[in-house]
Amino acid sequence: MNSETPAEMMEDLEPLRLRFREPSPETKRAICKAALYREIPDPEKKIRRITGHRYARLLSSGNAAILLTVSRLDGPILVPDQGGWRGFKRIPEILGREVFTVKTEMGIIDPEVLESRLEDTGARAVFVTSFAGYTAEQPIAELSDICRSHDAILVEDASGSVSDPLERLCNGKKSHIIIASTGSPKTVNASGGGFISTSIPEFVQQDMLLSALKADPYVRAAVAAELDVARRNLTETLRACSYLKEKLEGAFHPEKRGINVIIPSSTPREDVKTLRKLITADGRSIFTACPSPDRILESAVAVEVKNLDVGCLTHENLERMAEIISSVI
Repeated sequence: MNSETPAEMMEDLEPLRLRFREPSPETKRAICKAALYREIPDPEKKIRRITGHRYARLLSSGNAAILLTVSRLDGPILVPDQGGWRGFKRIPEILGREVFTVKTEMGIIDPEVLESRLEDTGARAVFVTSFAGYTAEQPIAELSDICRSHDAILVEDASGSVSDPLERLCNGKKSHIIIASTGSPKTVNASGGGFISTSIPEFVQQDMLLSALKADPYVRAAVAAELDVARRNLTETLRACSYLKEKLEGAFHPEKRGINVIIPSSTPREDVKTLRKLITADGRSIFTACPSPDRILESAVAVEVKNLDVGCLTHENLERMAEIISSVI
């Protein structure tokens, strides 16, 4: 921990001003066209092309996609003990479903541990995020093999990995069901909405619940436009995080792809408070104090690079970020 007080640090360091991730100009124009001329594109076709699944439905939010999925599942559900989304546990419990956790290594699921847990619990589905805590790629292919051998459905939350350039994530050949939020700030940054993608027809069968959860026309227009820039958003964010992991000593999962960077801290809340004054993004935060079940259950600070406009992820800005963060933590 740096021996200087937070006040002394802020005197020594020039604040870095960055841009928070916003929908692209093309997306904003698409929303206007939808409002003025009823020009509504077809985002589901683009989603199917990206995931390789037979079906896709655009919904009102990522949580709506979880709700729809859980409502059509049978049996217990397995979720990671950390590094997933809190809705994985809360939404099934609202619906009266039995939820078990699988122990992870700082968010990463060991396939052998998953296999044992499936046998112990009789779970019929496993929910994971593409990136554990947003910071480390899950071994989706290996988890998929385990799920298939136990007749369990693998549900991948790909909110952070849509259009993965390596096609290891958000890939319908591996995950039975892919869900995602397209709210802000996500890889598909439409400021609202979500989707479900699958080749299992029962999960997208039209009924009253699906109708109640559908997205409005403006979200459809925004998502369709944002899908066109998702690969750039993801590629640039992955690159920036890889660079910061090299520069920031002790970063968790340094060799794994991720869209944020998590660094150990003995005083995470104080460090986050200081960092929020030294690195700003249009008045919004890019730091999260841990432990947090959505990130990692360690004393740490998460640098949410995924929240930043990729245009400001320049070498100069990344160098300054690393300098400031290293000076505080």
